[in-house]
Amino acid sequence: MSDGALFEVDDTLTVAQVNRRLHDAVRRTFSKDIWVQGQIRNLSRSGRGHVYFDLCEPVAAGAQTKAAIAVTLFDSTRQIVNRIITRTGNNMRIDDGVEVRIKATVEMYVPRGQVQLNMTSIDPEFTLGRLGADRDQLLRELKAQDLIDANQRVPMPLVPLRVGLITSGGSAAHADFHDQITASRYAFEITTLSTRVQGEFAPEEIAAMIQHGDKLDLDVLALVRGGGARTDLAAFDAGPVARAIANASTPVLCGIGHEIDTSVADVVAHASLKTPTACAQFLVERLVSFDFELAQRAEQLAALTAAMPGHHHTLVDERAGLLAQRVAQTLRAADAVTSAAANGLERRVARTISRSDQRLATARGHVVARTAVAISASVRRCDQHQERLSQRPDRILRDTGQRLDLLEARLSAIDPSQALRRGYSITTTADGKLVREPSDVSVGTELITRLAQGTVTSTVSAAGPTTAPRERS
Repeated sequence: MSDGALFEVDDTLTVAQVNRRLHDAVRRTFSKDIWVQGQIRNLSRSGRGHVYFDLCEPVAAGAQTKAAIAVTLFDSTRQIVNRIITRTGNNMRIDDGVEVRIKATVEMYVPRGQVQLNMTSIDPEFTLGRLGADRDQLLRELKAQDLIDANQRVPMPLVPLRVGLITSGGSAAHADFHDQITASRYAFEITTLSTRVQGEFAPEEIAAMIQHGDKLDLDVLALVRGGGARTDLAAFDAGPVARAIANASTPVLCGIGHEIDTSVADVVAHASLKTPTACAQFLVERLVSFDFELAQRAEQLAALTAAMPGHHHTLVDERAGLLAQRVAQTLRAADAVTSAAANGLERRVARTISRSDQRLATARGHVVARTAVAISASVRRCDQHQERLSQRPDRILRDTGQRLDLLEARLSAIDPSQALRRGYSITTTADGKLVREPSDVSVGTELITRLAQGTVTSTVSAAGPTTAPRERS
């Protein structure tokens, strides 16, 4: 280096030289393909079929990644990777948020000095195993917290017309659900709560929509999407979605388009249906069932209403016949009592007269047996006695007649037919109960009043104690 030069020109490298040396160093360090695991983010596809994404250290959704490396999957290699995935049953798809284990070569993109991975293969079992393990762990946690059937314990409304539809707005699932509901011609009110249903941030968005819909005045929430690979449906195995469903106070129906797998959302939902169309049919069939039951109840009510007048007529006739029998029995019993009293009175009068005759005969015998001296000395008294004796039978007969008249008046007072002829009446309820006080009836009670000539039927409009008249000062 000369005295006038600040730097040695021979030690200076160009950018291309630096990048080339880094490229050679990377090649020496990573001479063979390596297996790398991480989470896919920022995936994009070019028009020529190439796929580009960042492979990151897994972190919580929305958190800043701690480490990442760019990955390129060329179209020719992509077809090989797709065949590997297809052998697993096509249960996964490379997309944002999916954790993968890939095989790649470590390359140095010399023009930009950027280290990247060129993907050459994939381990589908790693991704599916992680998904399964996470799903099983989440189910264990939900069971321990008694959340598995929490939403199933929420009662389903009898007529769920106000529906919150949680899906990707404008998707086929959205259209299928709406078409089925529209074809039913029932007055459903659909509130669409649009959200992403797959991808890295889908679980948080779906959970937020469930929580939002739970605050609205809705009868049911319907969470639907079309079918897809297992990785496409990973959002429905996520904790935020499962807990949002379990904690909802509104019944949640799950209609995810898969025929084999059951997501955690299906397990914790109020009901799990196979497809969005089946989910809509579930709601329609519930209304059809209610409509049919309502029609049956209307027919039963109409038949009952038609039969009721005849039934009441029969009941009235039965009650009237029973009342007539009871009145006849009462009158016969009263006649029997009156006849017995009259016969008893007649016998008593006869006995009284007989005893009087006996006494009179005895007295006459005593008078005849007296001595002549006693007769002479007691002429006056005899005359008096004779006068009294002549008057006494008449008096006895008169007194007896008066008592007979009194007994006859008493018998007449208790004779119901006499009371009826004097203007009194006998009032009973329709079931034959005798009415004595206002408390025996109420407003609307049907009354039957028996008079001397026939009966009168009436209905109570007011009932209460009689108010005593106010005395005048």
